This record gives sequence, C-alpha cells and structure tokens, in this order.
Amino acid sequence: MNAFRNTIAGYFDVEADFTESILLSGAVRYENFSDFGGTLNFKIATRLKISENFNFRGGGQTGFRTPSLHQIHYSSTSTLFVDGIPNEVGIFPNTSRVARLLGIEPLKEETSVGATAGFTARVPSANLKFTLDGFLINIDDRVILTGQFDDNGNAELANLFQQANATQAAFFANSVDTQTKGLDFVVDHKANISDNVSLTNTLAMTVSETTVEKVKVPEAIADAGLSDTYFDPTSRIYLESAVPTTKGNLSHNLKIGDNWSFFLRNGYFGGVREATNEVDPTIDYTFGAKIVTDLTIGYSFTKSATLTIGANNLLDVYPDKNDPAFRSDGRFIYSRRSVQFGQNGRYVFGRLTFKIK
Repeated sequence: MNAFRNTIAGYFDVEADFTESILLSGAVRYENFSDFGGTLNFKIATRLKISENFNFRGGGQTGFRTPSLHQIHYSSTSTLFVDGIPNEVGIFPNTSRVARLLGIEPLKEETSVGATAGFTARVPSANLKFTLDGFLINIDDRVILTGQFDDNGNAELANLFQQANATQAAFFANSVDTQTKGLDFVVDHKANISDNVSLTNTLAMTVSETTVEKVKVPEAIADAGLSDTYFDPTSRIYLESAVPTTKGNLSHNLKIGDNWSFFLRNGYFGGVREATNEVDPTIDYTFGAKIVTDLTIGYSFTKSATLTIGANNLLDVYPDKNDPAFRSDGRFIYSRRSVQFGQNGRYVFGRLTFKIK
C-alpha cells in the first residue's frame, strides 16, 4: 500500500541577557500534520551565573510525536520464537479490520513534558570542569508493540488470520504512560605535562530509570480479559530493564608534540534483563555489567597526512550468554531482545587520512 502525510511547521526562538548574570531563552514551535492536526509546543531555559566559576542552568519543554507511517500501516507475518516456542505472528496495521475486531483503538500522538536542572563548575587551579544535570520526562500515550492475540474463537478473526498465514496478531498501540528520570555527570581534567605533552581525561556517567506509570487498556480488551496480552511482561521489561540504566565512559587523550596521539576509552555498560514472559526460578534472566575498552594510536607524517590504527572492544568482551532456553536450538547465543552493547567482539582498523587545502 501507499501511505503519505504532509507537514508544515514554523518556530520562533529568542535569547537575551537580562543582566550580566541572567540569561533567558525561549522557543515556540507550531506544526501541522495532514493526518493528526496541529500542535503547539514550547521550551524555556535559563542560565544563572552565580560566580566566575559556577553557573546554574535549567529548563522545561513540551513535546509531540505522531506515530510513524510504519507504526500505522506496517504489516508482516513471521515466525517468532516466544519463550522457545515458534509462532506464526502477524503484525497487522493499526487501521485493519483485525485491530477493530479485537478492540485495538486507532493510534494517536504521543505527548510529553520534560524538565532539566543542573550546574557547571570550574576549578581553574586544578584544570577541572564539572557538569551535573538532572532530567525528568513524562510521555503520555506511548506507542509500543502489543503482545500476541489469538482469534479467541471468533470466526471472522480466524478467517482473517488464515488469509495472512498467521496464528496470532500484534499491533502498535498507545498502551502506556511512562516516566524517565536520571542524572548526567561529566568531569574534565587537562594536564600539560610538558611543553610538548598534554593529557586530557574525561569521565562521563549517566544513571537513568524508565518506569511505566499507567497502562491504558481499551475497554473492549479489558472486558475480554486480555489485559495481560495487550501489555505483557515482555513489553514492560523492554521499557524498564532491557537497556542499561547505568552507562559511563572514562577516556584519556594523550598528545605528544605535533605528531603522536593516543586515545584510550573504557566504557561501562550496566546489567540488563532478558525480555520474556517466562518465569522460571531455575533460569538466570539477567546479564551482568561489562567494561569495553577502545584504543586508538595516531601519527601525523605532515599537517595533512595522518595514519591511525586502533581497536574497538580491544579485549574482545561479549555480553553474558543467553540461557539455553532462549537460544532456539543454539542459533542465538546472545540475547536478541535485550540491548546492552554489540555482539561482534573486537574490531581492528587502520585509517590513512589526507587533508586537501
């Protein structure tokens, strides 16, 4: 099928120093979608200069996201292994007859409200810079993929399933309200070891948490006793636990003269959980935290020619292996449903660059 939308938008922003210590900025954006109508959103922010070396900053904003055309109209049928059992699952368009028969409501826009607050600080005598920011984002009517519905004995549904060569159906729906909150922290240090040698160190950490605040089950689905299918444990884990809640990087950049540069970075990825409906006390559903190391060495022959060699994931670190129950007879050693970091191991590269003036 062909699907399209037209959008038109305009925005206005202003920024002004009211005093030497107070900066205020604001923005307003209007956007109109041919299939979802118009929306007006804003952002306001401030920076307060407390001293030469300390600034406070904060802001608030609203947001709006229309479902993508794929989320509205996409359809496919594929074999999905759900807790080790193969199922012919069809993803039916939200606009389909199947969706209406099951009580899936038409998609509407996601809306959000967010706020940030933090500070920046410098310690000139120690060549240190700090930033700390907290954030809070509430998203209403978040679009997610439902669990898998069967025909529930409905003859018309059974016929539509058969036409799609599917035994179960899933849909994109405005299922939940979520809240994401967290902290971002960065500290930079630069040391001039000698006239020709400098070392820059950066530590960056993010700690965040996403929680499902409300599940919005359509009345028809609730009346049919299918609430747990509409928003199943797998979907909750996807949102709350399938990605690291703690991530960090400690990087070092050493420069020697105009020729040599060395870059070392250790990335920390917090633990995650396998996204599944299964509950078995004999299975470990968690994947432990890991540290991934990157190393790059560069040499500049001239101001316009540089040779770089390096390795991403130098120590060849992999996520924890999946429990055998989720490997689909050994085809998937690592989780397909929880995203911690890559599964390709060490990557070694060389690069020769030229600058043409």
